[in-house]
Amino acid sequence: MLSERKKKILCAVVDSYIETASPISSKDIQENHLRDCSSATIRNELSALESMGYLVQPHVSAGRVPSQKAFRIYVDELMHREPLTVAEVDMIDRYFAQKWSDVEDVISAVAKVISEVTHYTSVVVKEDLSDCIKVIKLLDLSNGQMLVVIVTDSRLLKDAVIDLPQNFTSEMLVQAENWLNKIFVGRHISDFINFRYPYALVNSQFEQFNALFKKIIDVLKKVSLANGMDVVTEGSNNIFNHTEYKDVNNARCFLSTLEHKDELARIFTDTDDDNLAIKIGSEDSVPEGCSVVSAKINLGENVSGNFGVIGPVRMNYSKVVAVLDRISELLTDMLNPKEQQ
Repeated sequence: MLSERKKKILCAVVDSYIETASPISSKDIQENHLRDCSSATIRNELSALESMGYLVQPHVSAGRVPSQKAFRIYVDELMHREPLTVAEVDMIDRYFAQKWSDVEDVISAVAKVISEVTHYTSVVVKEDLSDCIKVIKLLDLSNGQMLVVIVTDSRLLKDAVIDLPQNFTSEMLVQAENWLNKIFVGRHISDFINFRYPYALVNSQFEQFNALFKKIIDVLKKVSLANGMDVVTEGSNNIFNHTEYKDVNNARCFLSTLEHKDELARIFTDTDDDNLAIKIGSEDSVPEGCSVVSAKINLGENVSGNFGVIGPVRMNYSKVVAVLDRISELLTDMLNPKEQQ
């Protein structure tokens, strides 16, 4: 548990590091953030934060830089939400004042305006989840696993092998197959993608199949990424404006990430029900040294989207979040207009 003073100092270090990309000293913090604290007090607190894993000192005589752990608590608890400038709001609004003929035009415009305002690389993922489920078959592979065969009105999905729940009998497999078809058949994939597993739907006699239900939902999520998915990126050259990518190897790794569209889509769509997701570094299953900030949007009937940015861990999260919030509001108003009074 961090004291309020430690939180203020840690927040000051992260804010300063985001702005300068240089190690932050106790003198910097005192002069620019905490004039009422002595240098000795700040130095002691910095040492304590370092021992707790929130700060790193590159060299003995250097100041400190925040760790990924520091950025995590920063975005979760410490970050101040700064409003966009008038110029930034005007720039975003000008994009949305245009008339677009289809969803693809919207996606392209969203990618461009995010990149232009944030100065990071933007990513927009569109998932067409309109397939209707026709039948589900469960095949026992006799090795503790089952093959899940899902047939939709446009394709056959038959490469999902999952572990059988413990103590699952052949009779239970038949029961489970019948129950799953009652739940899923006739429904669109989109009906099952963007919510937590609805255990309330499960009759008490089928409680034993909850784990299986969850696995089927996971299969549908993976399938949705492999089919009917478009990934648009904009501003890949923006990385060269950031200190981290002056290193050729870092830049090469980042650009390689953008080339792997399936993996990029997974990073942006593998989120919980929260509208906004912030992933930091490898601990959040994103490339080492990178962060991803993304938001969800409904792009039409059975079409969902995720949009946001990918960039260095030393990201101006407050600005990125403000940009995504503004775009989310405008997209919602545009794609889901309220009925005229």
